[in-house]
Amino acid sequence: MIKRIKLPGWIVIILLLVGVTFGMNQLLSQAFEGDSETNGPEGEVEDSSVYPGLNIETRTEEADLYTSSVSLPYTDHEQVNKPINEWVEAQKKEFTGEVQKSKRALEENGFRAHLNIQVETEEIADKLYTLEFESYQITGGANGMTKTKSFVIDLNKERHVQLEDVFRLNEETIGNIQHLVREALSNNDEVSPYLFEDMVQDALKNPDKWKWSISRDHVIFYFDEYEIAAGAAGSVKAEIPMKEIKPYLQDDFADRLDVTIPEKEKRKEETEHSEEKAELDPDGKYVALTFDDGPHPEVTPRILDTLNKHGAEATFFMLGSQVEYYPSLANRVDEEGHEIGNHTMNHQDLTVLGREQIREEMQESSSIIEDAIGHAPTLLRPPYGASNGDVEQITSELGQSLAMWSVDSLDWKSRDAQAVNEKVMSNVTEGSIVLLHDIHSSTADALPQLLDSLEEQGYQMVTVSQLLELQGEQGVGPHYGNL
Repeated sequence: MIKRIKLPGWIVIILLLVGVTFGMNQLLSQAFEGDSETNGPEGEVEDSSVYPGLNIETRTEEADLYTSSVSLPYTDHEQVNKPINEWVEAQKKEFTGEVQKSKRALEENGFRAHLNIQVETEEIADKLYTLEFESYQITGGANGMTKTKSFVIDLNKERHVQLEDVFRLNEETIGNIQHLVREALSNNDEVSPYLFEDMVQDALKNPDKWKWSISRDHVIFYFDEYEIAAGAAGSVKAEIPMKEIKPYLQDDFADRLDVTIPEKEKRKEETEHSEEKAELDPDGKYVALTFDDGPHPEVTPRILDTLNKHGAEATFFMLGSQVEYYPSLANRVDEEGHEIGNHTMNHQDLTVLGREQIREEMQESSSIIEDAIGHAPTLLRPPYGASNGDVEQITSELGQSLAMWSVDSLDWKSRDAQAVNEKVMSNVTEGSIVLLHDIHSSTADALPQLLDSLEEQGYQMVTVSQLLELQGEQGVGPHYGNL
């Protein structure tokens, strides 16, 4: 005989079912969509950014069906961060939705989708910044989709700058700006053959929908791919020289732009990097610890302090987009005797890019690193370890070597200090190259015990270049260390 469940019992069962369902949905969402935290540091931030009041964090994710990299500027003001977060989250949501739709095709083709959100930053007056975002996603096929978005933020007033703050939006001004934009588009020989005039008119009709930014030299208007032109044109920019558009600026805004921004002090004089490393004992027991995706204003200093206490050397594969914000931190890594390698400019999957884009990703990052530390990197680690013939050839042409890894700590996945230590110590062997990241607090937490454990087993921590030289590995590679 089945007993009838009384009302309180039904309530308990319903709550349990709701809890289980919600928990499963959360797990699935996290497994597919990854971390959705708002932008901000994991701990106390060292004030080392060249943009006062503005920091940046690059978040990467790797899953079976996709990879993603998002560069996210942040401030101490939530009202400034919020619109930026919302736009980035919308791009991530759109991307993960497309990945779900393409899941079967991705699995059948063995192709991983990719999302890359990068940002260019310019200070146009004191604590007045333009952030120009580009979101690129590819979920299959030959071409991806590019979207642009700009934000102008005023950290003196702790707010976003609106169009009416910049322009005197009367009927005459709006008409003149529309004319200047159309003229700039028609004079662009790379874009004009693909323009659709009726779509241009429609896109410019409502100033509330304009996508724009401002630099010291130009006002720039943005149009997404297919918004005003055929797909061959890609996303489109119309740059209006400041001298042409200045008559339509608000007087107080124009006055601010007239204040010259002091040129950023050169980060480090170019000097010959002649520091010699002591030769390694061929019979020694060595391992190379490597840290990717930094420098990070909170985590990297902690890692440097720990390495210094142990007299350990390491190799840091840095992103140009991060070094641009934190050149003094990159300089500290170099000054303390560690090796700096190139991890590209924006952490894109190089295997989905054309040859010129690959070269640009490598060269721009290398140049920024050289400006910061006075010499160019000689090692390159492609994001996600993704490489092909084009990547290898261009790396060789640039005189660099591909440095991969033989032990993955999975710190990016576990975010747990004990798990990181167990993973490394269960796989490490003489000559290993260990993959870690100096962007997670949990990795900094793991490092003291990891170094203790390695030292107890007789390991000495050296740079990747020292290790490869000892192993007699030369040329472009890729080099993995002992497997």
